[in-house]
Amino acid sequence: MTTISIFSIGFSIIIAMTLFISYVGFIKHANKTWVSLLSCGGLLIGLALAQYSHYTFYTDATDPLSTVPYRLLILFLPSMFYFFSRAILFPEQKVKPLHLLHFLPLPLAFIAPREFTVPVAFLIGTGYCFWLSSIVYKLRGVRKRFGLVFVFFGFFTVIAVLVLIIGFTASYVNPAYFYHFYTHGIGASLILVTGTLLVFPNVLSEIDEVIRLGYSNSTLGNIDIEASKQRLNELMLSAKMYQNENLSLAMLAEEMEMSNHQLSELINSQFEMSFSQYIRLQRINAARQLLISEPESSILSISMQVGFNSQSNFYAAFKDITGDSPGKYRKQASA
Repeated sequence: MTTISIFSIGFSIIIAMTLFISYVGFIKHANKTWVSLLSCGGLLIGLALAQYSHYTFYTDATDPLSTVPYRLLILFLPSMFYFFSRAILFPEQKVKPLHLLHFLPLPLAFIAPREFTVPVAFLIGTGYCFWLSSIVYKLRGVRKRFGLVFVFFGFFTVIAVLVLIIGFTASYVNPAYFYHFYTHGIGASLILVTGTLLVFPNVLSEIDEVIRLGYSNSTLGNIDIEASKQRLNELMLSAKMYQNENLSLAMLAEEMEMSNHQLSELINSQFEMSFSQYIRLQRINAARQLLISEPESSILSISMQVGFNSQSNFYAAFKDITGDSPGKYRKQASA
């Protein structure tokens, strides 16, 4: 068990640092702000430091819970989670001095015993998770359009309950059980985030669309819906803009002479899907035609021709939409 936990710690530290670098330099998200960057760094670096503290327990037999820095850290992480979630969901809302009250529990690490501090820290963290879940629940009217987003947050709701249990049992169970459980909990969370970003790299944009759709007033009041749909169809079928693997909402909105919000709402309301889902569907529809009309072309060549940046993403998207693999689809179509 100890060996597995140490492996999980090493994995978590590497993944946390990789995620932070990826978010800063590679993940495409239009709503990056100084708050989201700082809170993302604080959260991921904090999780890495927590895992390192667990490592000292396994190697030096020290008890991190008995130290002020560790208790300060577990009080600090919930605040970072809140600020990062808030920056992602509502980037237009500015941070005000009143928000500094979220750091009010930090002095407990210096003045309160661990039997009080630890449960409070995990209770606050769980509270933030349920705050996030309540926001998502209010968007249940668009749930069918954004199933992935709700599955993603569903996992975090489960983790919130487990976190609460951890916090209230920390002072009553063998420390080894607590550190094993918490170590693997952090590792599982980072695996969930990493896996989601690998399979669905546009998930942050999807979340942004869900929130905007659920909480914003319509931006299509002065837009000719039918003319816009026709223009969008031309850009897909004639100009084949989906072939650009770097195609973004902003790029397509510029061609449509619309704002990002207007184009997002147009696709959401008229096609009942997000921007990324719509582009993925256009690419798969084009690929289905090419698989039949170009029997000599390789599947890799076709995937790149329609705008996918990797064959694995193409296979996953194709099977998700058609129910078959590209090879099987081609074979059945030519039979």
